[in-house]
Amino acid sequence: MATPSLSPDEELSHLTDEEYLIYRAKEQQKKDPCAAKCWMITAQALFPKNFGIQFEVYQIEKAAKNVKEAAKCLSVLLRDFAPEPLLWREVETIMSALRQNNPDSQISFLSYLFNMLPKDIQLGMVLSAAERSQDTMTRCRLMLLLTTTFPETTAHHGLQLVDSLLAAEKHCPGALNPFRRMLVCDLLPRLLQTHGLEVRPKTLYSLLSRAIEFYVAYVTTSPKVMQGVLDGDGKIDDPWQQLFTVVQLIGWNLGWDLASGFQSTSNREVILQRIQSLVEGGARLGGPKGEGGEDVREVLYTTLTVFLHALMDYTKRLYPDFNQAENSASTSTPLTLVEAFVFPECEREESVIVPPKRSRPSLDEDPTIPIITVSRPTPAGQAVTPVVGLSVNTPGGIAAGGLSQALTTAIKCWDLLNSYEQLRAEFVRLLESLGTDRWWWLRVFTVDVLIYQGRLAEASRELRHTLTQRVHQLPTTFISTNLKLASVLYALNNLSGAAEAVLEVVGQLPGWVGVGSLAGDLCVSAAPNRRHLHVLALTRPQCLQFATTLLIHALRQRIIVDRHMDDLCIGHLITLLQYEWPKYMNTFEEILQIIRKQGGFSYPLFYSYIITPDILEEFMFLATKEGGNLQMDIIPINHSNKQQRTISTRGVDRDLKHDFKMGMKKLMLRSSEPIEGTIITFLTREGSLVHENLM
Repeated sequence: MATPSLSPDEELSHLTDEEYLIYRAKEQQKKDPCAAKCWMITAQALFPKNFGIQFEVYQIEKAAKNVKEAAKCLSVLLRDFAPEPLLWREVETIMSALRQNNPDSQISFLSYLFNMLPKDIQLGMVLSAAERSQDTMTRCRLMLLLTTTFPETTAHHGLQLVDSLLAAEKHCPGALNPFRRMLVCDLLPRLLQTHGLEVRPKTLYSLLSRAIEFYVAYVTTSPKVMQGVLDGDGKIDDPWQQLFTVVQLIGWNLGWDLASGFQSTSNREVILQRIQSLVEGGARLGGPKGEGGEDVREVLYTTLTVFLHALMDYTKRLYPDFNQAENSASTSTPLTLVEAFVFPECEREESVIVPPKRSRPSLDEDPTIPIITVSRPTPAGQAVTPVVGLSVNTPGGIAAGGLSQALTTAIKCWDLLNSYEQLRAEFVRLLESLGTDRWWWLRVFTVDVLIYQGRLAEASRELRHTLTQRVHQLPTTFISTNLKLASVLYALNNLSGAAEAVLEVVGQLPGWVGVGSLAGDLCVSAAPNRRHLHVLALTRPQCLQFATTLLIHALRQRIIVDRHMDDLCIGHLITLLQYEWPKYMNTFEEILQIIRKQGGFSYPLFYSYIITPDILEEFMFLATKEGGNLQMDIIPINHSNKQQRTISTRGVDRDLKHDFKMGMKKLMLRSSEPIEGTIITFLTREGSLVHENLM
């Protein structure tokens, strides 16, 4: 039996009067908005205390984008119907819109709507939304919004938010978490500028420590890791400047004289000078029992901040990709600091750029300050632009001034923090809180400190210890450490140890990065008592260049200074002179004088490794009557007597002399072979012989 159809009025008979009026208004909304509004005006007049009617009026005004009317309706709702769940879902939507950084049209409208509300309604709305929120992060964000929108509440609610954030982050591992980010990046810069803020010094020191921990963790962590730890993309603009700002604001609240210098990270060296002046002027750093240490924390935290900034600046210049995730493809060449060479110990190189004279005092006036040079790795074929000295304004891809300034600033801070018992104890504690036991770059820095300060025996011990941990090393560490060790041992006149370390490097070069040019300033002109440090690019050409340079100087010392005029030793030296020919022309002339005095020269490896035309021509001349008709046992022959492996140019028949000439001409044809490969092959195969000559 068919069910009888109902009339429209009968279908709506189950609705209450209030619901019926709302239904009619919604029915007319799309057809005739004016009619819909009339229905709701009638409903409001008949039922002024009904939430459903008042909320529908609000929805109609919001849909029509009537921001003023919608704001009035929302004010009424918040005043008269605060407990309604539907209302608070709408409030949550508005709160979410206010926290958006990239709003669309709907979010922008909700923001305008909020701004049209009376201030007391706004305040109560945000505060109530925060109190009602069950999610800790949402509640903290709303409290932060409260301090942003109503600065007058910051002193009270801001301190409450500090407590909430500190409590919330107890459940987060490490300093990198969204609660710490909100605390140090969003809240502290605003809170610390609040007039009349009353915070205990102990709390301020704790907040400063947390800020340092956060920003240091941020700059030392891979961006890829950051995306999964912090909200959003994890990006923080200019983190060091933000840390300097926090130090400045906390310093102001603590009455620090040094606080004003932290306006900009570019003031780093100026801040350090002021710290040094304060300490030298009688800063109260405490006695043996900690008494009278009123200035300890001011000096501690300001110096620590400058130290960390300089340390990370130095590290970033040496290892541009140091904070990338493991297995990430490296896009930049790492660098390493080594002891280098000073004229007149080696011949002057024409390409060395000597800085122009300046009105300021010359660096040569202070022999305790090493000269620091940096050669940037440039594409093969381009001219090398060596950067000499400490000038900050020196042109170049990596300024020697910038790198050496970062190093020297970090060293000065390091020494200051370790020079006073009260400072040292707190400094060690803060370093431990930063997790520096995992900072391989801090170990690099401490060795570089020893090298810079000329404490080479200590540096040697540290480097040898590092090499014992090879299983835990980064790919560049083995080469870098051996280069440092070789340079230090050479400076200590341990030629055998230096050769052993540098030959370890050569053994790794065949598979190492081969792009780039040679360094232009491994040797610089300076007074005999000056030391020269060079920042070397860890490319195959520059590593091999350093290895050959060190071995050339070591072999030359054995031959010229120690008078160890063994033909094999001389032959090894001549072979190595080819790598940067004709840079060491003067050394070659010295060797020729020795050969002339000895009346001859025997080197079985000559034919395998000597391919430089100038050198070959010189030896061909020495075998002639005009050159002295010297005995040259350097060209191998096939002969029935298997004991005779080279042609002697004295006392033999014409055929053998002809063979000698033909052999030398064949070597001339090999002059187009890459000298880099020849030298690597020589040191790889014959390195043990070179090492024996230096023992």
